[in-house]
Amino acid sequence: MTDAIETQEDPQFQRSQPQYSLWQLVLYFLKLGTWGFGGPIALVGYMKRDLVDERRWISESDYKEGLSLAQLAPGPLAEQLAIYMGYVHYGILGATLTGLIFPLPAFLMVLAIGWAYTLYGGLPWMQAVFYTVGATVIGIIANSSYKLTVKTIGKDWLFWAIYIISAAVTVITESEKFS
Repeated sequence: MTDAIETQEDPQFQRSQPQYSLWQLVLYFLKLGTWGFGGPIALVGYMKRDLVDERRWISESDYKEGLSLAQLAPGPLAEQLAIYMGYVHYGILGATLTGLIFPLPAFLMVLAIGWAYTLYGGLPWMQAVFYTVGATVIGIIANSSYKLTVKTIGKDWLFWAIYIISAAVTVITESEKFS
């Protein structure tokens, strides 16, 4: 960690000036946290599409570095990547603000849905809504998983072999632990 900090303070280490304000980034993550749908893998895909491909706020290399770090750390993938995206150009303040604002809408929605389910959970229309949402989320996650896998692994046959073996072991053992 010290090496990374020293590298950033090195005069030869220059990050480009961001083409967006901190508040634009915070507003983006508020919107993504509110309207983003499909789980962490889908949200990570939306971040790539929006921040790297379309808006070009974040470089491809910064995105890949953030995704790698988020995958290594335990915890919520999309949240950790959002924190890293805030950190890229705006340091600790950017990381803190994106880390707080991104999960806030989901937290408030879970509270509201829990309250509604407690009141109306036995009604057929409420159960139908939950079944529909569940099926939709499965489709979105499957599509995003495919896209993320293809972009991450690429055309390297060795990576595909490791991926397939890992997936098979996970399905057979019904566990993500290999100990």
